[in-house]
Amino acid sequence: MFRTKKSLASRILGSAALVCAVAFSNVAATTDNPLTLWYNSDAGSEFTNALPIGNGYMGGLIYGGVEKDYIGLNESTVWSGGPGDNNKQGAASHLKDARDALWRGDYRTAESIVSQYMIGPGPASFQPVGDLVISTSHKGSSNYRRELDLKTAIAKTTYTVGGVKHTREYFASYPDHVIVVHLSADKDGSVSFGATMTTPHRNNRMTSSGNTLIYDVTVNSIKFQNRLTVVTDGGKVSVVNGNINVEGANSATLILTTATNFKSYNDVSGDPGAIASEIMSKVAKKSYEDLLAAHLKDYQTIFNRVKLDLGTADKSAGDITSTRVKNFNSTNDPSLVELHYQYGRYLLIASSRKGGQPANLQGIWNKDTNPIWGSKYTTNINLEMNYWPAESGNLDECVWPLIDKIKSMVPQGEKTAKVHWGVDEGWVEHHNTDLWNRSAPIDGAWGLWPSGAGWLSTHLWEHFLYNPTDKEYLKDVYPTMKGAALFFVNSLVEEPTTGNKYLVTAPSDSPENDHSGYNVCFGPTMDNQIIRDVLNYTIEASKILGVDEDVRAKMEATVKRLPPTKTGKYGQITEWLQDWDDPNNKNRHISHLYGLFPSAQITPEETPDLIKGAGVTLQQRGDDATGWSLAWKINFWARMHDGDHAYRMIRMLLTPSKTYNNLFDAHPPFQIDGNFGAVSGVNEMLMQSHNNRINLLPALPSQWANGSVKGIRARGGFEIDSMAWKGGKLTYVAIKSLVGSTLNVTSGSNKFSTSTVPGKVYEFDGNLKVTNAPFEPLEITDKIQAENYVAMDGVQIEEDSLGSPNIGWINDGDWTQYYINVPAAGSYILTGRVATGSEKESVITVTDSTGKILGTLSVDPAKSKGWNDWYEATTKITLPAGKQKLTFTYTGEDTYLGNVDWYNLEADPTSVAMPVMRNASLSVSRVPYSHASIALMVTAPASSDFVVHLVGVNGKFIGSQRGHGEGLAEFGKNAPLAPGMYFAIVKSGSMQKTMKLTVH
Repeated sequence: MFRTKKSLASRILGSAALVCAVAFSNVAATTDNPLTLWYNSDAGSEFTNALPIGNGYMGGLIYGGVEKDYIGLNESTVWSGGPGDNNKQGAASHLKDARDALWRGDYRTAESIVSQYMIGPGPASFQPVGDLVISTSHKGSSNYRRELDLKTAIAKTTYTVGGVKHTREYFASYPDHVIVVHLSADKDGSVSFGATMTTPHRNNRMTSSGNTLIYDVTVNSIKFQNRLTVVTDGGKVSVVNGNINVEGANSATLILTTATNFKSYNDVSGDPGAIASEIMSKVAKKSYEDLLAAHLKDYQTIFNRVKLDLGTADKSAGDITSTRVKNFNSTNDPSLVELHYQYGRYLLIASSRKGGQPANLQGIWNKDTNPIWGSKYTTNINLEMNYWPAESGNLDECVWPLIDKIKSMVPQGEKTAKVHWGVDEGWVEHHNTDLWNRSAPIDGAWGLWPSGAGWLSTHLWEHFLYNPTDKEYLKDVYPTMKGAALFFVNSLVEEPTTGNKYLVTAPSDSPENDHSGYNVCFGPTMDNQIIRDVLNYTIEASKILGVDEDVRAKMEATVKRLPPTKTGKYGQITEWLQDWDDPNNKNRHISHLYGLFPSAQITPEETPDLIKGAGVTLQQRGDDATGWSLAWKINFWARMHDGDHAYRMIRMLLTPSKTYNNLFDAHPPFQIDGNFGAVSGVNEMLMQSHNNRINLLPALPSQWANGSVKGIRARGGFEIDSMAWKGGKLTYVAIKSLVGSTLNVTSGSNKFSTSTVPGKVYEFDGNLKVTNAPFEPLEITDKIQAENYVAMDGVQIEEDSLGSPNIGWINDGDWTQYYINVPAAGSYILTGRVATGSEKESVITVTDSTGKILGTLSVDPAKSKGWNDWYEATTKITLPAGKQKLTFTYTGEDTYLGNVDWYNLEADPTSVAMPVMRNASLSVSRVPYSHASIALMVTAPASSDFVVHLVGVNGKFIGSQRGHGEGLAEFGKNAPLAPGMYFAIVKSGSMQKTMKLTVH
């Protein structure tokens, strides 16, 4: 039988099965749990003050009133309208006239044709279910607090009346498909209230069965049923006239579910009563502890994957959440950015789970029967933005409603492609859709934008890029991608105006922007960029699956004839095929930079000229914009590798005009896409993984000089297991290979590549040197190259004017550590080849593994006039025999202290008789004029074997060659080595030589 207890918090603290302990305070703020939104007053009647909960199927919005507490209810399939399409019959017959008008530059006529003959009726709108209303007789309350704990996905209201503290705790359980409200007090017998349900829809009927209210409601084609039941610990329960009344209980738990008749976009034959009854029957067999544990296990498994630390919290971090937003531009509190980031992840978990519908313009929360923009799916930016953080934010479970939605849109899209474009093969989606997958253009001429299916299909490919060994998935989504691609193959037309015979969309528009007052155009830049992506992605998918060679050839021919992205007379990326851009246009849509983000057609590495053009465009449009547009700009500036400008966008977003009291994003009004876009933007600032490489800290702002992150995911099947930075520089990163792909990672000028093993974690220092690989001690008969450390903190590997690596950018307190093998105990002369551009002297202190100081080297600015002006500094140290680690710590007063090329240890001839070194009998020389990139002649002692290991400058193992006596070791004979610096480690018995080699 279902059981209830007094305190949800006590259940979390007391259950050994739960991994998270939570401490709630009464009214004061606390930074012990920084991932909490909290307030000292209820939400009143303001939707954007209330706190959201959700389980992917159902949404709840907690207002937290003492005498009357409203929980606004939604269910993802409660929409207006019903099955059917919104196509405009006969639209395709007007294509020729519209195109002819476009070719001759008669945009007035073209727009008139489009508006009159080619625009369908609007789609349906997302509807509220109604409210769960809890009423009490509590007047004159004090010590009020309302909060949402992101670590547990539990909302909470506490207050005191008559000396008794009352607590309400709310959560939405995905495993059990219910919303739970737990009411308790710190004095037995004090829980008394009434509970009922309301709806704004007139076709409704309330009945009851035992302690359960049953509410049947109809909205057009959708029928839904709410079931609300109560279980108490003590007290009396009665159900009268549609109200549940509880008197004198120690605690009580309300459980609510909503079920609908929706089965698919064209099937509403479900039985909501049977579904709701089954859900509640299953719940009745579970204890309260079971419900709570299942909720926490499910939610925390997803949420806890990612942790973010952007630096020390400001002293204001414990303030009321709305006050923190108000003051953010003066506090720059990094913990508010962390809260906003994790809140975005929370919202996607709450609004998008397998089995439910995708997050719409308002996620899964809406109170209006006529919501702004229908609270539907806008596909010219907003729906796509909702899912930008799903992959990189390690929210794989949340992306499936979108994937399933896209696949289900094909049949309706095929009809629209035929009716509106005369296309018999392929599917189309314009700029809006709904529960019923309507896909025709709507609203006006600005709605005739045929690239929605193309953009959506890129998300199918993106999921594969994050999971590149899942060919079964790719096989499943390939027909949908192929259909989107074939629509363009079959609908693009040759334009006659430029002389280049480009294939273009016609008519189309650049989303929600105009040129000289007209929306219609042909071949806008965004279309060309999206089409290029969907064709190339589908081509690559067909190669991987080994299918459709003939179709692939058509797509390859089409992509070659697309207009390129180009710059215009102001140096900007042109928004249209023609150079029409107005430098004073501040439109929130910057559609022509799709190629910068979310695509990767414009990058600093591959297209520097277009990057300059993107910068001009962003400067022309300005910084200020709607909330969601600011979120897009965070991503844009991150891709530009300008972290400080990206952070400026975050500052503008976290203001009361762009972020509501409950941290919902403000267009205004509320649109949830800005919440999700901001999460993606932070991820892009910290790590980018497009174009087959992982770039660490590509856009780190100066405001986040120190920090760490764990759990974000990269394309190629990698996860950032942990990454830390200090002083704006990478200090450590651990990358987990999930599927065994080749790892290509960069950080600043440092690069590393290696094949990987599934499940293995690869650890690197700030210079991308592998730190969890086995190390062999360096024999002190050769110089110790400074970059050949086994561990370090702070230093960076750089190249001198001749291209030879050394360590530099050394700050006070940085250190390097070397693993050496000393042949005999005694006194040694330590020499360091150093340089400095500082005007102040610095010191290198050498210590052994116990921390004992062995000696010091002085870096004297009088002896060096620049960072590559080398001289040799010496000191004497005493060493024991054998393998040991030496630590070199760098101290000084300047910002940067010096550079080090190498260290050398030689026996002090005045104090120790060294054994004769046999190293002289091991000789290595480079052989010129070889067909190999590197050829080495090795001469080892008679009858001795030798081995030559070749590694790259960043530690990548290239290969090994073995021989006996005298022999040639060749590398890069069959396939040339890439230009750069390499190290050859030659060993024979106990002898070792290291050579620094350059391949041009």
